[in-house]
Amino acid sequence: CGGWLNATTLKPSDTTVDSSFYVIGEHNDRILKNILATKPPVIDPFYRSCLTEGSVNADAVVDVSVRLNHIATIQSLDELLAFAGILNTESSVSSFLEVGVTTDPKNKTLNVVEIAQGGLTLPSVEYYAADKLVPYVASLQTYLETLATVDAFTGVTAKAVLDLEAQLAKISLPWAEQRDPWATYHMYDIGDVTAKYPLIATFLSGAQPALVNHPNVSVLVPTPTYFDSLAALLQATDLGLLKVYLSFRLVHTASPYLGETFRQANHDFNGVLQGQVSTQTRADYCLDLTKTLLGEYLGKLFMNKVFDGPTKVQAQELIRQIEASMVDVLNDATWLDGSTRQVGLEKVAQIRNFVGGPDKISPLPFNLTSNFYANVQLFGDWETSKTWSSLHKPVDPTAWDMFAFTVNAEYDPTANKIVFPAAILQPPFYNVRSFPAVANYARIGLVMGHELVHGFDDQGRNFDAHGQLNASWSDAASATFDKNAKCLADQYSTFPIVSVDGHTVLGHLNGQLTVGENIADNGGLKLAYLAYQRAKKANKAIAEDLGTDDAKLFYTTFAQGWCQKRSDGNAILRKNTDTHSPGKWRVHGPLYNSQTFADAFQCPTGSPMNPPKKCVIW
Repeated sequence: CGGWLNATTLKPSDTTVDSSFYVIGEHNDRILKNILATKPPVIDPFYRSCLTEGSVNADAVVDVSVRLNHIATIQSLDELLAFAGILNTESSVSSFLEVGVTTDPKNKTLNVVEIAQGGLTLPSVEYYAADKLVPYVASLQTYLETLATVDAFTGVTAKAVLDLEAQLAKISLPWAEQRDPWATYHMYDIGDVTAKYPLIATFLSGAQPALVNHPNVSVLVPTPTYFDSLAALLQATDLGLLKVYLSFRLVHTASPYLGETFRQANHDFNGVLQGQVSTQTRADYCLDLTKTLLGEYLGKLFMNKVFDGPTKVQAQELIRQIEASMVDVLNDATWLDGSTRQVGLEKVAQIRNFVGGPDKISPLPFNLTSNFYANVQLFGDWETSKTWSSLHKPVDPTAWDMFAFTVNAEYDPTANKIVFPAAILQPPFYNVRSFPAVANYARIGLVMGHELVHGFDDQGRNFDAHGQLNASWSDAASATFDKNAKCLADQYSTFPIVSVDGHTVLGHLNGQLTVGENIADNGGLKLAYLAYQRAKKANKAIAEDLGTDDAKLFYTTFAQGWCQKRSDGNAILRKNTDTHSPGKWRVHGPLYNSQTFADAFQCPTGSPMNPPKKCVIW
């Protein structure tokens, strides 16, 4: 990293710093703050209402207290579950389960009901192991002491909450085990699911009562084993403890909107999980919340500042070159039979690429006021209305799903589309005017290749060119893919996660959790390099006057984009929840498996960067 690691230290406000995403994110936030300083219509009323929020919002506290008092009067488990359903719909409170709307993976034209496991305060089930839970009891108790100033929120202890959540964690399916789209596809008729799981019927009677007796409602239940065990767990648990738990989930969800005192307590508690020691300013919080709730409108203004037509056209051309490389890879993959190869080629041909940001946005359907809590409620009601009005309607093929200022990109297998927001089409990822071509291929070309390969990773390969979950691969091709994917998962599971001190091993990567991203990292690097070689063959001038070997420059530029430091708390959090590998292994893993890299740097077989065993899928 050219001295970057030694020169970079984590500020108290940082949980992770890197040489690319963090840099652009900081730059983009400065642009967004300048935009907000101009008091743009639509956006400014909400942003100002957030900035001027006091230490306690009396109206919000009263609203929550009314609900807490209702919980206190509940006399039965059925009554509690029904009210939990109401809170899930009206206040986005996740408790014993969650209900929402999603796309049917086997019919992308239709939105269906989804009922999922939920209700954990800590980031993943791994945190609830007996030897892992203890450190979080004290921090949660400190958080609860602030929340206890809310009227009617009494008698709640960290131990009681976490003990119950530990029981929920035991019956929950870990994230790594939810990667297989076939294993999580369990579609029921509403009548069948409520007959099999009466507790779901009770929950729905509060969340969406019109659904319970509605004919022809399809319900997706990704983790039915959770519900097989949930009823017995709830029936065996004291009603008083369940009421304490639901009360906590309500206040915890509402705390960012109850006033600055409560928001800061919420941030400090979450900071413990991230290894973050400093508080967040109100201004930074309001920027983040405005980005979340008014992202389309703020994104449009952002795109007008940083994105132009030529950049979009040139990015689209680079995408086409990456796609041509994928076609070559599919044609050269000897382990693919003809029919499976054709499925892949058709998928590449029909992929849709969204670049920059949406051309049009709908007007906000309500007027914002100077009352912060009232504004938050308006957004919540609007989101709920949009979600449930989409049920049984075709999926919007033009939906972006990301904001223009988001420093990321995304492949959606259910739509066979890739979204490249304007934010990531900037330095240090991309600059067509001042970067040499090899650098653009090594940085943004890698990102483009990465997203395209997601269409052919352990999840994406199960979806066809139309975004339908479809077993279109031959058994032989599937078996070879699974064998190679296991090789990659096993390889990455040996990679250690090291403390910020540079020595202490905090654990190892979960190769199964990260396998999809690792497939995309390995394949994306290959596609970017092939696309660069294709471009150089067509125009030799792009490799002239570099002053160094362009292959070495390609791989060095790629590697230096992933320099990264994380707090120990963040590293542990990501180990348990993030499908991406840490920056070091996003570089070393693909390079270990790249013979082209080894040849460029003349690494002998068996040397650290050229192991004899390589795991290659694409």
